[in-house]
Amino acid sequence: MYENLHISNFRGIHELKIDGLSRINLFVGSNNSGKTSVLEAMFLLSGAGNPRLPTSINSFRSLKFVSDNVWRSFFNRMNITSPIVMEGLKDGAANRLSISPITDASDLGEVDSHSPKDSDSSSQAGSKSSSESSVLGLDLVYEETDLQGTRHTRSQVFQEKRDVRTRVLEGKLEPKRALFTNDLTINYSEIALRLERMLVDKKDKLLVDVARKLDGSVSGFVLGANGTIFVDIGLSKMLPVQLLGNGMVKLLVVNLNAYEARNGILLIDEIDNGLHHSSLDLLWKSLIRSAINYDVQVAATTH
Repeated sequence: MYENLHISNFRGIHELKIDGLSRINLFVGSNNSGKTSVLEAMFLLSGAGNPRLPTSINSFRSLKFVSDNVWRSFFNRMNITSPIVMEGLKDGAANRLSISPITDASDLGEVDSHSPKDSDSSSQAGSKSSSESSVLGLDLVYEETDLQGTRHTRSQVFQEKRDVRTRVLEGKLEPKRALFTNDLTINYSEIALRLERMLVDKKDKLLVDVARKLDGSVSGFVLGANGTIFVDIGLSKMLPVQLLGNGMVKLLVVNLNAYEARNGILLIDEIDNGLHHSSLDLLWKSLIRSAINYDVQVAATTH
């Protein structure tokens, strides 16, 4: 689990230090105060320099294209003269990610590249950068230091014609398991796959127990055709879970996501969005229980 976090020059955050992170963390504040950016920083840092992640976090905001201004928007006040830096102590290892702008085509690496199917698949640009330069992409340098030494990787994400391309220039490190969720990332086909994995693993008892606290007639969940999730509430036929209301769906999604993020970190943006205040107590109790059972660190924001 992350014990602390340091973010500088990222999105709306000039400089932020957070100590005392624990298993359950809730960030609160007014609109446009940088809460989501904290979650995005934790997601990027957990990715161990995966160059696809910057465009992924933009897609979480429904921003699916790149341009000079979009690349600049990663930097606080669009100030590209200083790199973005994210640091965190996790499980005894110091993790550091530095992101710099690519402003000269000659700075692009000379290795084979590939083009993601879309922009949401999941540092050293140095002296040539200036506030007047056109930004072509991002250069990511990730370092991980523990008792065994320091390991690092360097990668890039950039636009080439109409494609977003990524390439790894040096090293390769395994990312930490991290899952970022908000209302825009809810995909019922993916949620159905997560339920399927839970059912196959015979780990659905906790999910059913949680659902019963909201509706005592629930006895189980099954998968139907086309990824439809059905719930048994004792009627002659099962019902699609959506018919039990948004509270049940939210409860199901949050706990399935916790299982998917087991032994990793679950990042939930606007966890209370769309829920009546009377449902929040059950939501949090179930999430805390899942986090303990699945060894998940949770970081969430309020609306």
